[in-house]
Amino acid sequence: MYSRSFCLRLYKQDKRGELTIIWYKKLEINLENIKKNLRAIKNFLPANTQILPVIKNDAYGHGLLEVARVLFEEKVFGFGLSEPEEALVLRKEGFSQPILLLSGFEKDWLSEMYNLKITPVVTSLNTFEWLRNFVKNRNVKWRFHLKVDTGMHRFGIDLEELDTLIEKMKSSSYLFLEGVMTHLSCAEKPEHELTQLQLENLKKVLERLKINGINPKYVHFANSGGIIFLTEKGNLVRPGISIYGSYPSFKARELVKLYPVMSLKSRIVEIKKIKKGEYAGYGPNFRAQRDTILGLVPVGYGDGYPRILSNRGFAYYKGKKVRVVGNVSMKALYLDITEVENPQIGDEVILLGGDNEEVPVDKLAELAETISYELFCSLGKSIPREYKYA
Repeated sequence: MYSRSFCLRLYKQDKRGELTIIWYKKLEINLENIKKNLRAIKNFLPANTQILPVIKNDAYGHGLLEVARVLFEEKVFGFGLSEPEEALVLRKEGFSQPILLLSGFEKDWLSEMYNLKITPVVTSLNTFEWLRNFVKNRNVKWRFHLKVDTGMHRFGIDLEELDTLIEKMKSSSYLFLEGVMTHLSCAEKPEHELTQLQLENLKKVLERLKINGINPKYVHFANSGGIIFLTEKGNLVRPGISIYGSYPSFKARELVKLYPVMSLKSRIVEIKKIKKGEYAGYGPNFRAQRDTILGLVPVGYGDGYPRILSNRGFAYYKGKKVRVVGNVSMKALYLDITEVENPQIGDEVILLGGDNEEVPVDKLAELAETISYELFCSLGKSIPREYKYA
């Protein structure tokens, strides 16, 4: 039997330079699978289509720099981010590819954005005015992309304001429109009326620009769902969730094979044998319907594992799918390991992912009434990552 010392691990140096000891839990990030997923996505693209992977929010919890390095090796066009802070990290590490802040920008970001050679994304008349005043006062030129609200009603200039913007662009000698973009609400549903409306509205925008002698080099609107399901894809695409091994819809599984990048692993730290009718955990929210063996795992909602998976979730242990039972605690959860042969303290369990996708993130997200994006981002905030390159 393992000692409980096998359930502890050295983590990282804290701000004082001291090592921290925590319970054994880790996010394994398989960087080779990022390459596989990107190559799988490329099979849907016409020749010469440029790729702008979305790596905002610490690459969806997978690690900004590590993911960027792998994508750089795959010769991507550039990177899609949300805030200048992450752009600064990339520039300090020597990345010179184009960086777009996909949701626009704040007025007081402009000086830093210019210094970092970030490509601005204009989302309104206001942001265009900020940009125009900035370049005029600095006497500099700057290429930008225009984001249009074609029906999702989030970031993007309203269609009613397009003509006004066009007139302003025509009189702005310091600014050059390099790209036009929009964001599709449900690209994984190509026949949905909103998808069709958004694509039609985007065509109207491009026609209106062309009439005024404005011909942007790049047109981009296809996210992961758009790349897989849409016939039209533009000449620049923005894959996000598919890079990390998650599917934009369950139907997408029929069309492309993706590989899990993030796996959450921990160990059994206590084994409890309880009799039929006895309770376990807070609430109490679990009562044994038979004599039961419970394995306690030191992962909980404080680590980003959703509490809603109480009595819903599942894990993979010694070749078997096992249920999460009782309420998920802040730093612990129970697994019903009654059917597992010879369970031992120190045994490893897979709570997410796995080399053979033993715990698919999309299935776990469905049980948690959320999406894989949220699981990735939540888990990536506090659990230490280990990187695999094969």
